Order: sequence, then C-alpha cells, then structure tokens
Amino acid sequence: MAKLLLLATAVLMCAIVAQAQYFRFDREFIDDYEDEDVLEAASKNTTSAACKKQKSTWLGFVCAAVAVVFFGVNFLPVKKIETGDGMFFQWIVCMGIWMSGLVIYIVMGFPKFQPLAMLGGALWATGNITVVPIVKMIGLGMGLLIWGLGNLLFGWASARFGILGITKPEDPCSPLLNDLGIVFCVIGLGFYFFVKTEPQSLPSEPDENTHLLARSGKLSVQSMDDSMDDDESWTDKIKNPMVKKVVAIVLSLFAGALYGVNFNPVTHLEEHLNSTGLPVNSTYIGLDFVFPHFCGILLTSTVYFVIYAIAKKNRPRLYPRCVVPGLISGIMWAVADASWFIANEKLSQAVAFPLITTGPGLVGALVGIIFFGEIKGKRNFIFLGLAFLMTVVGVAQVAISKIMKV
Repeated sequence: MAKLLLLATAVLMCAIVAQAQYFRFDREFIDDYEDEDVLEAASKNTTSAACKKQKSTWLGFVCAAVAVVFFGVNFLPVKKIETGDGMFFQWIVCMGIWMSGLVIYIVMGFPKFQPLAMLGGALWATGNITVVPIVKMIGLGMGLLIWGLGNLLFGWASARFGILGITKPEDPCSPLLNDLGIVFCVIGLGFYFFVKTEPQSLPSEPDENTHLLARSGKLSVQSMDDSMDDDESWTDKIKNPMVKKVVAIVLSLFAGALYGVNFNPVTHLEEHLNSTGLPVNSTYIGLDFVFPHFCGILLTSTVYFVIYAIAKKNRPRLYPRCVVPGLISGIMWAVADASWFIANEKLSQAVAFPLITTGPGLVGALVGIIFFGEIKGKRNFIFLGLAFLMTVVGVAQVAISKIMKV
C-alpha cells in the first residue's frame, strides 16, 4: 500500500510539472492571440467578439473536466483512515497543496509574487477546516453536493454580475442560456437534500488506537484509552441524527460560500494589473497566481492548527497514518485547483464555475455508491437520478452558452 501511495504521488507531481511547463510555453503565444482579439473587438461589440474567441476554449473544457474528476476523488486516499477531528488532517492536506504550488512556481519561472492572491487562499482554508466534520456527519457524496451549491452560486454570481471584489461583469455568448443552466444546476443540487446517505464507520485497528501527544517539547505515543472522553470528536457528541444533519448542512453552505469567493482576489488582480506593479502590456496567465494563493492556504491552515493546539492544551490529536494519504489528497486537490485557474482564464469564471462546482458532486456520489455503499434504496436512487438529470442538463446549457449564441 505504501509503495502504491508513493507511486501515485510521483505520478501526480509529474502531472503538475507537465501542466505548468505547457502553460509556460503557451505564454509565448498569448500576445499574438491578444492582438487578433483587439482587431476583432474594434469592429464588433463585446458579446459578439467573445463568441469568436474559440482558439483556447477546448483547453478550458479539458481543464474543467480534469478539475471535476480530481475534486470528486481527492478525499479517497483518506476515506478509510482515521482523521479524528480533522484539524491535523487539513494541515497535512494544505502542506501537499503548498508543495505542489512551489513546483508550479519554479516551473513557471518565478513570476512576480502577488500578496493579494493569498487572501483567496485564506478564504478557502477557512472553509476547508469544516470538511472532515461534514464528511463524518453526512458522507462524502452529500457533503460535496451541498457545499458545491454554495460554491456555485457565490462564484457564478460574483463573475456574472461583477460583485464581491469583481468589478467587470462577464457576459457569455448566450446570457439567457447561462442563467437557465444555473437554475437547472441549483434544482439538481436541491434534489440531493432528499437523498439519505449511510456513512460507514472506520474499521477498528490496533495501530489506530494510539496518537501522538506533544509534551515537554518532545513527541511520545500514548494510548487513547486514558483520554478518550476528553478527545472525543465534537461531531460524535451530537447524538440526534436530525441535529447532526442540520449542522452538517449549515457547515457545508458556509464552506461553499467561502469556496465560491476564493478566486475573487485573483480575478481582481487580473482586472487591475497597473495597481499590482505589472506592466500594462505584460503577459500573464492564471498559473502565475497559483503559488501565492497556495501560500495563503498553508499560512491560514497553520494559524488554525496552532490555535487548535493551544485550545487542546498542547495535546492535539495527531494521526500518523493519515500523513502520506493526506499529502496525496492535497496534491490531487492542487492539480484540480490549478486546472480551475486555467479554466477560469480560458472559459471565464461565469462559465467555469457552474461546470466545476456541480461536476465533483456527481463524481463523489458515484464513488460513494460504487465503492462505499453510502446511498441505498429505491427512493434514494430516484431522487439521485433526478438530480443527475437536472445537473447534466444545466451543465450542458452552461457549456453551450460559452460557444453559441441562442
């Protein structure tokens, strides 16, 4: 198992390097495309000019598909591994994210560091600390789908109407079709509220009954039995199933809202290049902002973990077995997020957000059904089928709105 995880890590890091190297070379050709766009926009209005810009649209859709798949499965490496209250796990994941960002930063040729992009990372990290409790309470598939709703609405509305830090509204080729697609996606996600999940408990293993405790400046291994009452996760203390579900839904929507606006600082930077120190005619691409964004993620995550350790009186719950899987999960997430940066650039945020925020829910639900049996029963599958149908129709409308005026 360890060899398989290491192999997966190596493959993912190679994918990140290849992705960054490709777009570093692509930077050389962007100026030619921009010159053509300027000439075209001079004779036509903004909407029709946007419809003609097809040269890199296919690449945006490919990156969106990559993001959908990796966001949908990035928690699989730790699905069967104890993560406790999630604070240690999320910090490890963020370490994997930052390492991936460092690789991209080096391969991209050390582009100018933009501190404002760190704010987006801080917003994401704040939402991320809720992920493990959500998954423990309502399952991976349901959690992905609900926080995807908040992610979808906040991210799409920010770009579509120019709000929450974005000053230039984005109009797709067919605004009506784009808006209808959003409606279908929201209705599809709404059906998931009626799907009951059955989260599986983790198997009890001898080596999982110990955890690391920091005392007197050094680490020691102690039995959890002596402090089980004190270290019980707060989610386990909620005995009422309905209360637990409501808490999980609220946390999911909160996380989704933060996820939805985490790209806004980067988009703001792209809209105001002069104020950030970049020359007016400089060539930039989305991956230039990935490393500062990921630095914001790691810094915020570390702050939360330190606060957590202090609150636990320097006795945080640490699970050694989740370290390597957590790093892999972080690298998988980094691949997806870097692809999202590219999709935003190639498709526009108003188009990329609906595609990438709804797709992982479908992938997560399918994985939950096939491999973990989280969703069972005829009634659940009926609602799940309706959700799939509405989501697919909505995603198709959003995709078409990018390339066709209806």
